[in-house]
Amino acid sequence: MVAPAFSSLFFVLFVSSARGTAILRRDDGCRSFPTSGVPNNNNAFELWAQFEDKSTIPLALSTFSTSTTNVQEVYLAPTGLAGEIVANLFTLKNSGLVSSGSSDDSGTNTTWVSNSVDAGGPFPFSLSDPTVDDGIAEDYCEVANTDPAGSIVDGPLLAADGATDGWAICNRTDNAQYQGVVFQPASYSSDYDFDFTTCQNVAIYLRSSALGNAP
Repeated sequence: MVAPAFSSLFFVLFVSSARGTAILRRDDGCRSFPTSGVPNNNNAFELWAQFEDKSTIPLALSTFSTSTTNVQEVYLAPTGLAGEIVANLFTLKNSGLVSSGSSDDSGTNTTWVSNSVDAGGPFPFSLSDPTVDDGIAEDYCEVANTDPAGSIVDGPLLAADGATDGWAICNRTDNAQYQGVVFQPASYSSDYDFDFTTCQNVAIYLRSSALGNAP
C-alpha cells in the first residue's frame, strides 16, 4: 500500500475510538468546499473508481454474500466483486447519499442511505423509510474539478468528511474473491475484515448523462 496519489484538498482530523481505530470527525458534507462543492444532486448518477493506472471500474451496493434476504446493511464495492448487488444508482440529498434497490430475493423496492465512514473501514449504507431517509449521514459532497490544468478523472469527485482522497479498494479477509471500498485503509482495517496489504488507491467520481460523462 502506498500513500494516496490523489492529493487531499483538506486536512482530515481524527479522534481515537474504543476499538483502537480512528474515527473521522464529521465535516458536514460540503463545508470544506464552499465554491466547488455540490450538496444536492437529484439526477441519478453512478459511482465509479479510478485506479492509479487510470483504469476504471463501476461501483454498486453489495452484500458481501450470495443472498439479499433480510439484509439491513450493504456496502459500496466493485460491481460483481462483492456478492449480490442491491443498487447502483445514487442521488445526493443534503450531503447524504441515497440509493433505491431491493432488499431481498423477491425484489422488493427499498431505499438505502449512506452511513458515516470510519477510518480503515468500509462505506456502509442501511435500509431506511423512503419518506424520511432515517439515519442518513450527511458527510459527503460532489466536488467539481476547478483545476485550470484539467483533471485526470472524468467527472466530479466524491468527498467524505472534507477529503477527496483516502479511498481504496481492498480484498476481504473472509473471502479473498470479494473486494470493497475502504476509507483511509490501515493495518487495523483487519478489524473490518479487509486485507490492508491488498489495498489499491482509487479516486471515486460521479458519472451520469446529466454530468455529460455517462458510461
